Amino acid sequence: MKFSFNLIKKLAPGKYAKAELVERMNLYSFEATDLGGDVLDIVIPPNRYSDAASHLGLARETAAIMNLKNVPYSDFGGRYFSDARPKGAFAVKIKNNKLCRRYLAALATDVKIGPSPKWIRETLESCGLRSVNNVVDIMNYVMLETGQPLHAFDADKVSEGIIVRTAKAGESIETIDGNTLSLSPDILVIADIKSPLAIAGIKGGKFSEVTPRTKRILVESANFDSAGIYRASRKLGLVTDASLRFSHNLSPELAAMGMRRALQLLKELAGAKVYEPIDEYPKKQSKKIMKLDVRRLNNLIGRDFTEKEIWKILTSLGFGRWNGAVEVPPLRADIQGIEDLAEEVVRIFGYEKLPAEPPRIALGAAVQDGVIILKDKIRGILSGLGYSEVYNYSFLDKKSAGLKAISIANPISEQFSYLRDSLEPGLLKNIADNRRFSETVRIFEIGNVFFGSAGAVREALNLGLAAFGGGSYLELKGIVDLLLKRLGITDFDFYIEGGDFLSVKVSDKVIGGIRLASQARGVAVVEISLPGLLKEINEEQEYRPLSKFPSIIRDLSIFAPAEIRVGEILGFIQRISPKLVSDIDLIDFYEPSPEEKRKGLTFRIVFQAEDRTLTDAEADKELKIIIKAVAEKFDAEIR
Repeated sequence: MKFSFNLIKKLAPGKYAKAELVERMNLYSFEATDLGGDVLDIVIPPNRYSDAASHLGLARETAAIMNLKNVPYSDFGGRYFSDARPKGAFAVKIKNNKLCRRYLAALATDVKIGPSPKWIRETLESCGLRSVNNVVDIMNYVMLETGQPLHAFDADKVSEGIIVRTAKAGESIETIDGNTLSLSPDILVIADIKSPLAIAGIKGGKFSEVTPRTKRILVESANFDSAGIYRASRKLGLVTDASLRFSHNLSPELAAMGMRRALQLLKELAGAKVYEPIDEYPKKQSKKIMKLDVRRLNNLIGRDFTEKEIWKILTSLGFGRWNGAVEVPPLRADIQGIEDLAEEVVRIFGYEKLPAEPPRIALGAAVQDGVIILKDKIRGILSGLGYSEVYNYSFLDKKSAGLKAISIANPISEQFSYLRDSLEPGLLKNIADNRRFSETVRIFEIGNVFFGSAGAVREALNLGLAAFGGGSYLELKGIVDLLLKRLGITDFDFYIEGGDFLSVKVSDKVIGGIRLASQARGVAVVEISLPGLLKEINEEQEYRPLSKFPSIIRDLSIFAPAEIRVGEILGFIQRISPKLVSDIDLIDFYEPSPEEKRKGLTFRIVFQAEDRTLTDAEADKELKIIIKAVAEKFDAEIR
């Protein structure tokens, strides 16, 4: 955002150069760049627009970081009302208090339209705005100076006052730049009894714009709901300086300051006679009072500040005292807690001045996470049995979700509008997507499912398996049987609940079940609760140190019958030479065509001893034993 250095220095006078201000801004406030001449480019964070996206706000920052006298917000603009408001001159009515939080309107008569003084034109030019006439320029200048957007209507073209309402169906407006825009009922407009005069917080209308013939104007200084302005701006495809500022949640208190300053300049530069404004403020912004906990603030910062030092910094930034507590300036919407106060203190003090100390943390003893160990074991077992792991989204569409699935309040799309209460829908979709490419599909997933209600969601970790082709239902029963045994569980059984559902019981507790998802298509699914399974595992945990001796790698390539499973071969090789074979991986696979009866497999076998360095001769001897056994067991052909 562009700012005028001369205006900042006018509002915060002192002996400092532009280069010094840029350096200090970067150190203590905001990222700043010198663009040459009078122009500064300063990046204002979104949460600081209300107080700092203005020359006055930056002047107050400058005074704090340069240790200068600051200008109180309450004094800025003064009171320049010549007379009380004429009776019956105009009225203001807010019909939507949610979208319009405050609306000030002031009448100014005897206005002399003409060119603006040089200093206003130069400031506008430095900030990227063009000069139009003194009235329009004053509105823009005050916006740059205070951060409050304003608008001026030709008062003689406003019928019976101002109405702040949402647009009616079918309404449209011709904007100042000559474009006609269609309005919808969710867009806020400023209207009279006849038609819309402006799109609230975004752009004025052509009909009521100020022209060289204008003698009386209505000055608007309002506050609008940030979300409402943002939606309307995006819907209309119209982004202006005003809409950008209103979209960042300006304080309603800023509207009065902007109005005071605008009336002051209209009186001084346009010879206007100004009247006290109407101020419709349905729900006033309450004061924000915070306890100053010095001890906690110092703990957050890591340095012991005295209460006097803290107050000196806070008061330089416009914070006040209220019965010993901190009164937050009304424009500082970003201040929410003691952490924010600590940040204000330390940034003005200087981060570079803080002592460098290591963090004080308590270290606990290393512990094993049973769930992580269980998941790793399951992955190792199932992948060895030829199952591939899949990962699915935790969200489902309405059709796939179960009756107890929890709906999401703001889903990114209809496809992801429910939290899954089962892994089955995702696994079945995986089967459907992959069965086109293979006669058999074997997959598993370890993931969370969700139960309860939208207000109290509970998570549970489940294991899901799905198989297609080759007697999948009975195969999954065997896989679950083998999985439980390898996990060290001995007390388990299968129980027929009815139909094609087979419950899995461990210690007389049902932890899941096997279901034939499609008789015609041969698809079966298993889903098991892992926390329930973890409670029943009673195998011993054994620590085996990593071998200190080097390993020898050999590759084994074979042609095996198409129906032989990879996991069977892996397990068989491990059983032949359990002491010397430390790892086996499938590194290459050749998928046979329907006409072929044999598939190509390449295994990488790692030989390693725990007590000595193996020789090549020993590794080759073990490999020959493995080759002979695999050839006989699986009718395999070595290639």
